[in-house]
Amino acid sequence: MAKGMGNGFPIGGILIAPSIKAKFGLLGTTFGGNPLACAAALAVLEVMEKENLMEAASQKGKYLIEALKNTKGVKVVRGKGLMIGFEMETGLEDIRKVLLNDYKIFTGEAKPNVIRLLPSLSISSSEIDLFLKGLFDASAQISNKAN
Repeated sequence: MAKGMGNGFPIGGILIAPSIKAKFGLLGTTFGGNPLACAAALAVLEVMEKENLMEAASQKGKYLIEALKNTKGVKVVRGKGLMIGFEMETGLEDIRKVLLNDYKIFTGEAKPNVIRLLPSLSISSSEIDLFLKGLFDASAQISNKAN
């Protein structure tokens, strides 16, 4: 939670269940109470609220997940919002390399055939479509080389 809250600026954060009453000495923090970190986090949270980024991430994530489920070469899609992982079919193990080298699209990896997506909450619909086109083209490129 804290990485997103600081948007790259180091800050710590914790969520506590209502049944646990916070009291002095209960918790310690690495970055606790730093005025600059708190100002950075407050600015990020204000932008997230003002631009409705959480709802937008939910809607864009649904769109992306559905598009991935209907993409040739994609076996399984998991995720919520814009935190998405999808497994590619056997034979497409090099798709991350092709996406990066040929299409300049950087993705994460969980296993050789699983691609992780963690885009910015401010990603645009056109950027999502650009990614989907790159994925489609890279998959076709690999399949054509195999044949």
